[in-house]
Amino acid sequence: MPKYLTKRRRRWYAVLEIPKQLRTTFGKSRFKQSLQTESLSTAERRVMPVIAEWKAWIESARLGDASLNSRVAEWRVLAEESRQQGMTDEEIRNMSLDLSILSRHEDPDLYDVHKITFGEWIVLTDHIEAWVATLENEQKTIDMKRTDVTRFAKNFRYAHDATNRAVIEWVEMDLIDQSNLSYATCRRIVSACRGYWTFLQRRHKLDCPAPFENVVPKSNSKSGKKAHSEARKGFDLQDYRNLLSGAQGGSQDLSQLIQLGAYTGARIEELCSLPLTNVASDRLHIEDAKTEAGWRIIPIHPHISDLVANLSENSTDGFLLSGLTFNKYDDRSNAIGKRFGRLKTKLGYGSDHVFHSLRKGVASQLEAAGIPENVAARLLGHEFKTMTYGLYAGGKLPFAVLNDALCKVDWT
Repeated sequence: MPKYLTKRRRRWYAVLEIPKQLRTTFGKSRFKQSLQTESLSTAERRVMPVIAEWKAWIESARLGDASLNSRVAEWRVLAEESRQQGMTDEEIRNMSLDLSILSRHEDPDLYDVHKITFGEWIVLTDHIEAWVATLENEQKTIDMKRTDVTRFAKNFRYAHDATNRAVIEWVEMDLIDQSNLSYATCRRIVSACRGYWTFLQRRHKLDCPAPFENVVPKSNSKSGKKAHSEARKGFDLQDYRNLLSGAQGGSQDLSQLIQLGAYTGARIEELCSLPLTNVASDRLHIEDAKTEAGWRIIPIHPHISDLVANLSENSTDGFLLSGLTFNKYDDRSNAIGKRFGRLKTKLGYGSDHVFHSLRKGVASQLEAAGIPENVAARLLGHEFKTMTYGLYAGGKLPFAVLNDALCKVDWT
């Protein structure tokens, strides 16, 4: 039986066991709700948002009996039980409203409980997991969207608190001024919030207008000179020497990664995930599923031929750079990338210098050597959109042309 599902009289139901310590609070041992379908595939699609909402109720109840969230969770259960006893939603709502009005002096929070219980006020933290369960992005993107929307929900308790003016102030004062986020990052956060808002409108009858119109300035107010100074910069010959010298005495793999980056122009994640099956005696086969241009051949530069041969011979896990660990997103570059970040910071480089700066350094050397742009683009895995070289050339160049071009790169 699929998780969280049970079948009764040909129909599928969502079920979730309530933790023992909270069963007294909810007055039952588990949640159960019809998914209104006889189709298993439909039930599997509908069940996770329901489960996510129940889990939010449980988490609210964990906060304690005195919390507003816990009381709302209890009232939701009482409302559900009243429906099962034959009461209509209108009767339940009116009974709750009468009770909250009569008790407003002794229990001023009861009116808020009524509004939340019956969906007139939407607590923005309540439905985040239900929304996340509907997303079909990669896990890393999903986690980022969850973080962005949670940040929004912590600032605005109820949906009706998030007016356009209030969101503008949140973006300008919290995100930009206090957190010093870029405008691009702010737009990403607002985009996630807009998606969550649409979910609330469709699934939870939110009738407040979306408050995100023109909340992020269209362009930075920084001067052109300052904005240019904060752009990523490329490493030059002296920078490369500094990095290699700084990496001495530490783990050998960091020095090896720097050399590979400098003489291939490859991205850090491309190098760290490169399997030995993609390493030949004279070339590396880079397979980047993100873009068609990312699938390319990089000749092995003479300066790193011995390094590549040694790494291949001594690998213990089937990767060119052996021994790196995966993070939860199956990314082998995360940990060593952070070590590179600490190294370059220790050497005095700021946020405008990153591992990608080696790639920019390779591009600069190719340009200085007079390498045609289409050849440099093939080596670096860039899109090349001109009519002749981009559309009709098919992306292939003779290996000898690529090899001659890359040999122009020299960090000695």
